[in-house]
Amino acid sequence: METTATRGTSRTISAIRGGPGRRFGAFTVIADDRRVRIGHDLDDDEVSEALIPAMARDLLATGVLHTVDEFHRAVTALVTCRDASWEECWSAYYRSSISALASGVCPFSPVHDRAVAEMVGDSAVEIGCCFGFLSLRLAREGVRTIAVDLDPSVLGLLRTCAPVGAARPTPVCLDARTTPLAPAAADTVYLVHVLEHLDEDAGWDMVRDALRLARRRLVIAVPFEAVAVAQYGHVRTFDVPTLTALAARIAAVGDGRASGVRTRVDQHHGGWLVVDK
Repeated sequence: METTATRGTSRTISAIRGGPGRRFGAFTVIADDRRVRIGHDLDDDEVSEALIPAMARDLLATGVLHTVDEFHRAVTALVTCRDASWEECWSAYYRSSISALASGVCPFSPVHDRAVAEMVGDSAVEIGCCFGFLSLRLAREGVRTIAVDLDPSVLGLLRTCAPVGAARPTPVCLDARTTPLAPAAADTVYLVHVLEHLDEDAGWDMVRDALRLARRRLVIAVPFEAVAVAQYGHVRTFDVPTLTALAARIAAVGDGRASGVRTRVDQHHGGWLVVDK
């Protein structure tokens, strides 16, 4: 079964099991100015969140896909090219991804493990949750979780395709920089791999609002990159000194009170900044 993802006048992105083309890692590709067709021989359970870094390496870093929009549409085409309905395809993706994250075979597993280990209290808000895998993990562990994202389509997938019967977060579609959520809405607030998508001013606005929402702790995680990967939608880079500077800025202004917050910065599969109130 071949599936296609299109948007406006941009190139058509499609995926199919098998298929000829030039080999790029796990994929074969036929591409021109109008279309990209991606072939693969992956098993169903291999199409999961664990595949995303390999797709980025084989299709983004090589220039097959040109933009973050093409990459997102390629993921959609790959997930939905099996012989099943849209909802069945995405439900299978959720099951495979949760299994890969839990088993540790997913490159994102250590990030999620660290994020969960930083949890304090019994309620959380994850800002920029995307598919919601971290929020689902927190909910399964008994944390009352609100999953926040700007994109209604990914929140729709979270509502309809996450495993039936499992504990789920509450999806909320809004801009976290102007969120109507009440102050101190949760014990712990997460910004996990979000700030690299925002310039410094927009990122600071988001950090200040996250501080407003956090009753006890704010957890920030970022990738460490030498150059911002534009194809991922990254617009700036972080390292220990930049995170330390952000921690100092937070400590200087707190959340509008007379500071009093405590911060710590370290490195673990990227960078971490934890703020305690």
